[in-house]
Amino acid sequence: MKRARSTVIGTWSFSREPVAEAGKLLTNHSTSAIDAVEKGLNVAEENELYGPCIIGRGGPRNSAGFLELDAAIMSGKDLNLGAVTAIRGITRPVSVARKVMEESPHSMLTGDGATSFAVSKGFVIDQELMKFREFRTEDRKSEKSYVCTVHDTLGLLALDSSGNVCSGVTTSGKPNKHPGRVGDSALPGCGFYADSTAGAACCTGDGDEILKFCPSFLAVHYMKQGISPEQACSQVIKDIVKKLSESSKSIEMAILALNMKGEHGASATFTEWEDPLTGDIYSGFPYTLWHEDNQSVQTILAKARN
Repeated sequence: MKRARSTVIGTWSFSREPVAEAGKLLTNHSTSAIDAVEKGLNVAEENELYGPCIIGRGGPRNSAGFLELDAAIMSGKDLNLGAVTAIRGITRPVSVARKVMEESPHSMLTGDGATSFAVSKGFVIDQELMKFREFRTEDRKSEKSYVCTVHDTLGLLALDSSGNVCSGVTTSGKPNKHPGRVGDSALPGCGFYADSTAGAACCTGDGDEILKFCPSFLAVHYMKQGISPEQACSQVIKDIVKKLSESSKSIEMAILALNMKGEHGASATFTEWEDPLTGDIYSGFPYTLWHEDNQSVQTILAKARN
């Protein structure tokens, strides 16, 4: 049987380093897609510079002034998954999510329960992350008038040489969110999904709206019907836009997918996006790609569909 060609893709242009790390690990053919996704996401989670991307230890605080993180990981081989939501004090939430997947009878833990589980598994609470810090924005006039204009979840999808896929996500969530708020990112089928009979998908955008549609599951379901990842993503966006148009609503979101052949694709509802790290303006949704046959990380632009 022909060996699968290892592939990694990541949401947004700022995913270059996490994707590069995941790809580097996959050059060792004994490395699993799960290992690659976890370690790739850790790159951003542990680096405070990724805070403007709404990720990890440098991410924005909630309305009470505390940092709550969401993360999840899923194995396409057996559909096993782990997720943590509103976890505090932990620098690598996706690693805790993996422990939930592998060493807990549950699939998702939240809040204090997620933190105490992490400690029981040897994770150390970072006291800096537990400190109160006032949420700030230059143009904030009041809590009610503040509107979030960024929705940047980091998602990675990987295919390993054994033919298994993994989907993983990490985020600090919407700035100034209510304590305990959970968006789509760490909800299976919504922000992430993987099934090695077809492929994997993940989403990024306005999580309070995305979770109404289970788009990651839908994208994998469409790939099971034999269509390409790009077609699957486009169809999901088309379905959602059509449904929202019935009530004159709109949504900011993007979806990314990878199939078992290493083919990839994406689609989005927005026509322009600014990278919070570089200030570069993209006319669509930029995602990054690492492939075993060309081990440099590329940035690919997916245009908006409607």
